[in-house]
Amino acid sequence: MTASIETTTAATEAPTTGTTPVVGAGEEYARLHPTALEVGPNVRDEVVTDTTAFRNMVASIIEHGVLLPILARRDGDLIVVIDGQVRTLAAIEAGAESVPVLIRPDASTAKDREIERLTRQVVANDRRIDLTAGQRAKAVTDMLELGVSVPKIAKAVQVKRETVKAAGAAGRSQAAIDALDAGQLTLDQAAIVAVFDAEGDTDAVAQLLNAGSWFRSEAQQLLADRAERKARTAASAPYAEKGLTVLEEEPYYGDPYTAAEDLVTTDGDPITEAIIEAAAEHWAVWLTKEEKLTLVATGEFIDKDSIDWDTQVDLSGDAEEGLHHYKDVGSVEVWVPEYFTADPDAAGVKLGPILAAASAEPAADESSDAAAKRVREQEAAQKVLAAKEAEKLARRRTIALNKASAAATIVRKEWLAKFLTRKTLPKGAAKWITDTLVDEPGLLTQNKASEHLAELLGITIGKPEGHLWGDWKERAARTALAPVIDTASDARAQVIALAQILAAYEARMSGTGKDWWKRVGGSNQDNYLGFLDQHGHVLTVVEQVGAGTLTPEQAYDALTAPSEESITD
Repeated sequence: MTASIETTTAATEAPTTGTTPVVGAGEEYARLHPTALEVGPNVRDEVVTDTTAFRNMVASIIEHGVLLPILARRDGDLIVVIDGQVRTLAAIEAGAESVPVLIRPDASTAKDREIERLTRQVVANDRRIDLTAGQRAKAVTDMLELGVSVPKIAKAVQVKRETVKAAGAAGRSQAAIDALDAGQLTLDQAAIVAVFDAEGDTDAVAQLLNAGSWFRSEAQQLLADRAERKARTAASAPYAEKGLTVLEEEPYYGDPYTAAEDLVTTDGDPITEAIIEAAAEHWAVWLTKEEKLTLVATGEFIDKDSIDWDTQVDLSGDAEEGLHHYKDVGSVEVWVPEYFTADPDAAGVKLGPILAAASAEPAADESSDAAAKRVREQEAAQKVLAAKEAEKLARRRTIALNKASAAATIVRKEWLAKFLTRKTLPKGAAKWITDTLVDEPGLLTQNKASEHLAELLGITIGKPEGHLWGDWKERAARTALAPVIDTASDARAQVIALAQILAAYEARMSGTGKDWWKRVGGSNQDNYLGFLDQHGHVLTVVEQVGAGTLTPEQAYDALTAPSEESITD
């Protein structure tokens, strides 16, 4: 195909200075319609045009045009492409009016021309050095800082808006850029590292850079801790306004601080909040988030013993007289204050009977009988204090593992949602499905499993019109799932069957509270979590407790001593 050509020809050596574009001796620069070019033989013997990469190039040409000149040679009336085969085909598909072409003088013989073509095509493809992932991220960050919007950047560089946002975050952190370029992190991971780097949290950055396959779960835990710290700071503001010291770490037994519950007034009365506020400068407060059961209708706090827990399984049944039905119960998280003082004398208080007995010193004129009595009382008091400290440790352990379980559940559900997009069952899944259903035929009917299945498959549950009665959401979930199952292939339907079992297990676990790590015995969590582990989900320490391979004590030690060698190594 031929076309008129507007060219710039250099008959002599091209200048080597100046700002005007120039061409080499004997070369021609032209702008041609892409269909005017003949795509000759190429070492890339096939261009697949239905790939994402090709579609992105077409989109780029529509947006920016062809940025690099196509290298060509004359062959009679033809202009034959030497380098730029893909750009030419993409420009044609993009409907480009013209493309830049550098036409080189032809070699003297057919053999020389062929040698030159092969050499240039190989060298041109091999010697292209892509930008690093970090350089791309930094470029996006710079564009954002110049005021370019996320949608415009996404369109300009042909990436998703989520990718632009992640790159914009990662590009603000040199630590994230370095890890990205080293192949240590993905772009999404680098964006998370950048969040902590921006806040100067070097410990969190170091932890994430060394997290390996646990990156997502550790990141979720760190993000949850970060959110909790901010919430605690906000909740602490009223106490700070009263003059109390707000503690950033919970005091342990033996710290400089003594708990208000172990103290009394000079008259021997319990310490009240009024007494604390009257001498606020001598007191400190630590806030702990606790989950409280409530009546949904009134918000009233209730005790767990006031609930008929049988109605959790049978929602249609009636609660025993004097007890609350499970469907009427909700929960809220509240901040509970604990008060401490480092100077009881200045605070106008003294040690309570138990603490005083545990730390009693012998009197100068103490008789042997008095000494024996004091020792007995001291030993008894120390046992009481040891029991209290063990109870506090168990409470701290429960709080830590509950927080870890909440973070693990988020990550596990993310993994499940991706895992269940597959078109066929993974190896060994069919036998596992059969074994599970034979072992637990009632598994699929418990704990609102259909709602969890819809969530894992990304299916929106519509709210029915008219009067809502009973467990309407579970019925609505089954209604929403029906067309998905109807249109599924046989292989995909098998995956949905697997999803139904996994969703039922997830409903049994996370659908019944954050303390699923305690329910190891008859819950068959080991069957569920073991399956996930075999197919690529890396179990966190709290999930290993739920699977029965770690004790709560071992998991707590691992969570509170991250610098130590992992107990699972």
